[in-house]
Amino acid sequence: MPVRVQLDRFESGGWAVLLPYPDGRRPFSVPREMLPEEAAPGEVFEVCLERDAAETARCAAENRRLLEELLGRSGEDEL
Repeated sequence: MPVRVQLDRFESGGWAVLLPYPDGRRPFSVPREMLPEEAAPGEVFEVCLERDAAETARCAAENRRLLEELLGRSGEDEL
């Protein structure tokens, strides 16, 4: 389900401050490049977050592999 945010302002360092719309509480920042190039303060955007199950599983498998690799190395160092 999409949520709405309003672009409050751009800050130095390439950040954009967004406010939940319409209540405007709890501002949060995102990298400027996540917004359309023509975005301007005051504009309202719909944002949709979707779970990517395949990428989540790939990341979990990669993390397990790296952990096993690290644990294997630390075990050799203790001998």
